[in-house]
Amino acid sequence: MLTLVYGYGVSGKSAVKCLQSLGREVAIYTDNIGESFDGITDLSGINIEDALKQVGLIVISPSVDINSPLLVEARKRHIGIIGELELGYRNFKGDIIAVTGTNGKTTCTRLITEILKNTGINADSYGNIGIPFAENAPNLPEDKVAVLEVSSFQLNTTELFCPKIAMCLNVAEDHLEYHKTMENYIQCKADIFKNQDKNDYAILNYDDCIVRNFAGQIESNVYYFSLLHKVKGSYLKGNSIYFCGDKAEYICDCRDIKIKGEHNIANCLAVITACKILNIPNNVIVSTLKNFDLSAHRLQMVEVIDGVKYYNDSKSTNIHSAISACKAMEGRTTLLVGGYDKGLDYTKLFSELPIKINTVICFGANRDKICSASQKSFSRTIIKADNLEDALEIASKIKCENVLFSPATSSYDRFLSYSERGEFFKEYIKRFKN
Repeated sequence: MLTLVYGYGVSGKSAVKCLQSLGREVAIYTDNIGESFDGITDLSGINIEDALKQVGLIVISPSVDINSPLLVEARKRHIGIIGELELGYRNFKGDIIAVTGTNGKTTCTRLITEILKNTGINADSYGNIGIPFAENAPNLPEDKVAVLEVSSFQLNTTELFCPKIAMCLNVAEDHLEYHKTMENYIQCKADIFKNQDKNDYAILNYDDCIVRNFAGQIESNVYYFSLLHKVKGSYLKGNSIYFCGDKAEYICDCRDIKIKGEHNIANCLAVITACKILNIPNNVIVSTLKNFDLSAHRLQMVEVIDGVKYYNDSKSTNIHSAISACKAMEGRTTLLVGGYDKGLDYTKLFSELPIKINTVICFGANRDKICSASQKSFSRTIIKADNLEDALEIASKIKCENVLFSPATSSYDRFLSYSERGEFFKEYIKRFKN
């Protein structure tokens, strides 16, 4: 039987490489007719009934509409539909630590991987972090620990996927243009735990009521992390971090952690919980926390111009992330926000912005929507800009200590990715300085 790969972006290409390494007969189907697929059978554009004649399994990319005509017909024919993450899982022999959540996934995935490596464990990061899992999975040894950053899109197409340790960091409004309802989005996040049993471990954010409530449907061993409460897991008491399994154990002072911001302390608590479950020595955990840097485009201080610090937080693609970045600022801050319209309600942004954000400059395709939301809640200076360059020109004339570029949405109105958007911001700032 034929395996049909639907979509040929990074995920689709990874699926094809995995299937070819397994000796499977592969065909491609995309909605963009006319692409070249390096000799692979292309079924794009042909009659759907004919395209599915010899197909036994479909592997779809995260960007594919799960209710597209091809997939609707496939379900009628009882053809299996999975994603690249599920394909990788079915062909991997080692243990998996999986990280999901609206924000903080990349930070936690990288940090766990670094701690494991510093312990001498054979570990690497894969998944939504940028290194596809499926194409690597069949060739990885049994002692490999795969630390996976997992998105809601990927979890939406899992069946058997079962990590040894799974964590959900938080859930806030995001990707509603895809999931349609918040309930659907929440369920996708909860699905990271759905196949776990008493031999596995779940780590939940106790301070997030949505995530905390997942515990009622989880059959594995549940641990928590919290900034506010003593829990089974990792928690903050004053400036001290503790882990409580059978008994409370001091880990370190939160002021020793290199990455700053309350949200990053929460991320570190989640990571510490996973590492303590794995019996990683405290000295390795703490020494790594003291030296760990954030990923590119996450709260990067780019330049200081006339005493004003310019921060690149292009990886902020939702409201929850932007609020966390704002809270991490010290001193009066001008916020640059806007981009692709993901269907988010920006009233929450303005109601939760700290007082240190004295000016908000809105740009991008959704700037009118953001400006409109600002009128319904908190009162502060709101300025509309034509584009990012215009926003920076305006920001340079405002008296403040920081200019924070934290868009709170995706980049697709103008850029292919948050990284391309972040690089544009950094280069423009450098030219701006000169």
